[in-house]
Amino acid sequence: MRHLGLLIPCLLLLLTGCAGDLCLTSVGTSLTPAAVSATGDPVGTSAQWGGTLIETRHHKDNTEFEVIAYPLDDCGRPRAGSEQTGRFIILYPGFLETTDYRIGQAVSATGRIVGIRRGRLGDAAYGFPLLESYKVHPWPDQQQKPHGPASRPWVNIGIGGRSGGVFGGVGVIF
Repeated sequence: MRHLGLLIPCLLLLLTGCAGDLCLTSVGTSLTPAAVSATGDPVGTSAQWGGTLIETRHHKDNTEFEVIAYPLDDCGRPRAGSEQTGRFIILYPGFLETTDYRIGQAVSATGRIVGIRRGRLGDAAYGFPLLESYKVHPWPDQQQKPHGPASRPWVNIGIGGRSGGVFGGVGVIF
């Protein structure tokens, strides 16, 4: 009981440490933006897409994010080293401060496919799937390993106690 005062702050630290390792809840279809662009069929379908942000635009009623799409990992983070899966536009209803997002940053969004906007990529016609989303998730930069794809370090914290005292440890896996 005499170490209870130390145990509570340690448990709070443990919970705070876990909060930094965010994974998005997987939602929606496995259709890629390129497949939606080609067929145009799944309007109204839920989707979770992500990729590299290439442009932001403010309009009267919404904020747009144009994204080069990549497959997502198990946490919903775009795997930028993978093959591109098309382009799409995130439509955020209302105003969103785009200075919180930078060109080249990885972003993910979950929402509903609401249509296709015909446009151009260079000299070619292209249909940009429109994903309406109330949350655009920016991902922090990730360092590249010299001999492989980007990875996320995993931190494990353990705390225990017995009659001899309170003890703990930290493990980092790359």
